[in-house]
Amino acid sequence: MILKKLENISLRNLSLAALLLMAGCLLMFAALAWHIMQQSQRDLASLEQVNVQQASSLNRLHIASLEGLNRMDRALERQLRPSLGDPIAALEAVEYELNEMSRALESFLQATQNSPYSALRDAIDERAHQLLASMDAQRNAITTGDRSGYRQITLEAMGHSEALAGHARAFYQVADQQGVSLMQDAEQRAGMVAAGLALGMAASLALMGALIWLGHFQLLQPIRHLIGHFRHMAEGDLSAEVPARGNNEIGQLYAALGVMQNSLIETVKQLHDNSQHVFQSAQRLALGNEDLATRTHQQTTSLDNTATNVHTLTDSVAHTAEHALKAKELTEHATTQAQQSHHTMEAFLSTMEEIEAHAKQVNDIVNVINGISFQTNLLALNASVEAARAGEQGRGFAVVAAEVRSLATRSAEAATQIRGLLASSNTSIERGNQLSRDANQQVEEMVGSISSTHRLITDIAKAAHLQHQNIEEINETLQEQTQVTQANARQVDATAQDAMSLESAAEGMREQAARFKISQRPQAVGYQWRAADSSLSSPIKHTQREPALLE
Repeated sequence: MILKKLENISLRNLSLAALLLMAGCLLMFAALAWHIMQQSQRDLASLEQVNVQQASSLNRLHIASLEGLNRMDRALERQLRPSLGDPIAALEAVEYELNEMSRALESFLQATQNSPYSALRDAIDERAHQLLASMDAQRNAITTGDRSGYRQITLEAMGHSEALAGHARAFYQVADQQGVSLMQDAEQRAGMVAAGLALGMAASLALMGALIWLGHFQLLQPIRHLIGHFRHMAEGDLSAEVPARGNNEIGQLYAALGVMQNSLIETVKQLHDNSQHVFQSAQRLALGNEDLATRTHQQTTSLDNTATNVHTLTDSVAHTAEHALKAKELTEHATTQAQQSHHTMEAFLSTMEEIEAHAKQVNDIVNVINGISFQTNLLALNASVEAARAGEQGRGFAVVAAEVRSLATRSAEAATQIRGLLASSNTSIERGNQLSRDANQQVEEMVGSISSTHRLITDIAKAAHLQHQNIEEINETLQEQTQVTQANARQVDATAQDAMSLESAAEGMREQAARFKISQRPQAVGYQWRAADSSLSSPIKHTQREPALLE
C-alpha cells in the first residue's frame, strides 16, 4: 500500500525529501560540533584564566615580595657600609620590586574578579597590601637610618609574607581542584557527544538504508522491467502490454513506452501495406522501362546518322574557312606592302620639297653674291676715281682697285651662271615633285582598293568562320543529344535493374515486417501479377526477368 502511494509521488519530490533529510543530519552534526567547539573554548578559557593569568600573577607577586625583602637587606647594608655598593641604586632596586608587586597584585585582582573564591581573593589582597605597607615602612627606615625600627618592621613584613605564601598555596590548591573539575566536566561532555554521534550515525545509516530500499523499489526495479521490455521490442515482440504505474516520472516513462509501442505497431502495419504497394509499383515500373529502352535505342541510332552527316558538312565548311583565312592573310600582306610604298612615296615627296626649298635658298644666296659683286664694283670704281685724283701717290691704290673690279666682274659672271643652272634645277625639281605627287596619289588609290578588298575578304572569312562555329555547335549539340540519349539508355537499363532491386527490397520489407509479433496480423493487399500479362518485349537482355507472383 505504501509503495503504491509512493508511485504517485514525483521522483523530484522524493529526491528533494531525501536531500532535506541528509541536510538535516548534516546540520545536526554541524550544530553538535559547533556546541562542542564552543564548550571546549570556554573550558580552555577557564583553564587559561586559572593556570595562566591567576597563577602567573600570584607567582609574580610572591617572587617580587621575596626579592623586595632581600633587596631591603642589601640596601640597609650599603646604607651602613657604603663600601659594599651604591645605596641609592639599592633603593631604586627596592622601588622596582615594590612597583612589580603592585602590578602583579592588580593583574591578579583583575584575573580573579569573577572568581567564586572571593574570600580567599580578599585575604590575599589584604595580606598583599599589608606586606606592601610594611615594605614601604622598611624603605623609609632605611632612608632615615632607623636600624632598630627597620628590624621591628622586618619581622612584621616577614609575618605578612608568610601569611601571603600560605594564602597563595591555598589558592593553588583551589585552582588545581577547579582544573580537575573542568577536565571531569569536559570528559563527561565528550562521552555524551560520543553517544550522540553514535546515535546520529545509526540514524543516518538507517536513513540511508531506507533511501536505498526506496530507490531499489521505486527506481532500479522499474528500470529493469523497462530494459526487459526494450529487449523484447528489439527482438520484434510488440505483443506484450506495458503495465500502468503511478503518476511520477517512472509512470510517465512507462506511459511514453506504451505510446511508442503503439506507434511501432502502427508503423509495422503501414510497413507491411507499403511493401505490398512498392512491390506492385516496382513490377509495373520494370515493364515501362523495357518499352522505354527499345524506343531510346531507336532514337540513338537516328541521332548517330544525323551526327555523321553534320560532321561531313562541318569538314567542308572548315576547308572553306581555311581558304578564306589564307586569302585574308594575302590581302593583309598586300595591304602592308602598299602602305609601305605609300610611306616611301611620302618620304620621297618630302625630300623633293626639301630640295626645292634648298634650291630657293641657294638662289637667294646667289642674289646676295650679285649684290656684293655690284657693290664691290662700285667701290672699285670709286677707288679708281680717288686714285686718279691722287696722281702718283694713288697709283698703287688704282692697281688694287682694278684687281678688285676684275674679281667683282668674275664673281658676277659666276653668279649669273649659277642662277642659270639653278633655274634649270628648279624646273627639274618642280617636275619631279609633281610626278611624286601623282605617284603618291596613285599609291593612295591602290592602298584604298587593297584595303576594300581586304575588308571584303575579312568579312567573308568571318562569315565562313562563324558558319563553321555554328555548324560545330550543331554538331556538338547532336553529339550531346546522342550522349544524353545513350545516357538515357544506360539510365533506363539501370532503372530496370533498380526496379528489380526495388522488387527484391519490397520482398525484404515484407519479410522484415513479418518478423514483428503483434496482436493482430494485417491482411495482405494488392493483386496478382505475372510477367506474361505484358505484350511488350525488350531487346535488352539484362532486363528480362522470370515471372513473379505477388500474393
